Amino acid sequence: MRRPPAPRRPSPAEGRAGGPSDGRSAPRPVAGTRSPSAALARREPPRRPAASREPRRRTGLVLVLALGVLLAMGTVLVAFSGGRAGAPPAAAAPNPAAAPAAAVVHPAAGPARPAALTQAELARCPAESVACVDLAAHTAWLQRDGEVLTGPVEMLPGADTFKRPPGPDSSATPTGSFHVLRKDKDGYSTEFHEPMNHAVYFAPGGIAFHEGSLTTSSNGCIHLSAADATTFFDTLRIGDGVTVF
Repeated sequence: MRRPPAPRRPSPAEGRAGGPSDGRSAPRPVAGTRSPSAALARREPPRRPAASREPRRRTGLVLVLALGVLLAMGTVLVAFSGGRAGAPPAAAAPNPAAAPAAAVVHPAAGPARPAALTQAELARCPAESVACVDLAAHTAWLQRDGEVLTGPVEMLPGADTFKRPPGPDSSATPTGSFHVLRKDKDGYSTEFHEPMNHAVYFAPGGIAFHEGSLTTSSNGCIHLSAADATTFFDTLRIGDGVTVF
């Protein structure tokens, strides 16, 4: 009795070439499993399109341009401020040849002081008078017991309009011997609506020594400079004698 032939084993070459040689197809992959190539494709991140890098390049270019503008502005500011700290700009340096010579300004000259009193003038004012006025010479002075204290100083009397008596009907300063009647540091003429600072009243009609113009005549009063009016106001007392000639 014959034995059936034993089945032939596939050679190693046949197994590498594509599986068994008995004609059976290769096993299909089980549903739900992934091949190694598909897994690698899934893990690889998608590439961004080249167009998305363009805004970054533009932003960098704008920043570079802005920095260049700032540096240029800083250079201009440094040039205008004189370059180094503490150094004045070249334009500020004076040019002695081009600059005109500065005009010399002299202070305004005050009223000329009268000359010293003569013995004849002193003789016309009694020793008992404290204030003396020379209408023709436009001078006045203060004395005590015949000794001159202040002056002579320049004064301006009222202009003579040849109307009598002194006061509203005349702008001439009256002559004669008088006495200090009252004093008013902030005097004011209600008749002529004018200030009479440091007023010393000595004659009827409101005639007084006071601060006033030395070029414009008063309405009978004796104008003195501000300094001289202050001196007369501080020196004269109520009842002191006043002589006007």
